[in-house]
Amino acid sequence: MGFTLIELMVALTVLAVLLSLAAPSFADLVSNNRVATETNELMGTFNLARMEAVRRAQAVTVRSADSNDYAKGWNVFPDLDMNGAAASPATSSDGTILLVTGAFRGTATITRVARNSGSAPLTYSTSTASDRAYLTFDSRGGIGSTSAAFFRICDANHTSVKGRIVQVNLVGKVSLDSTNVMCS
Repeated sequence: MGFTLIELMVALTVLAVLLSLAAPSFADLVSNNRVATETNELMGTFNLARMEAVRRAQAVTVRSADSNDYAKGWNVFPDLDMNGAAASPATSSDGTILLVTGAFRGTATITRVARNSGSAPLTYSTSTASDRAYLTFDSRGGIGSTSAAFFRICDANHTSVKGRIVQVNLVGKVSLDSTNVMCS
């Protein structure tokens, strides 16, 4: 028993319709997984920097490779003077790179943001603070700042996928602040 040409055309048409329905949700799934992976990578880096700061009993900095897009990559290094910049020439106590994370593939962005201080719903805006390109952990694991640090992870090409907010509080605890942020 074989298929007629008409039966084959009908089967291919049904397959094409099913694939066209599945493709957008698959793209969102891939984008959501990319955002989750990059969030976990960033949180892991902050935890590593905090542990290194406590272990070494000195400040350790995570610095963006770009002015405020951590998705372009970052470096982790001891930072004796806590200024967010590696010494030149690098020494074991200031500037020796401990970890290099390269740029992420795809269209994700990781930016430092500021959270409104009002009541719910919380909103986040791109940070304009002078220290937005780096985060320094002191020798006790806290951050060398007067307020918590927030980072928004989004996929620029899939704005329908909700972004995530990573928070680093004053004592250095790294947590997921939100998984439902608009990324427009």
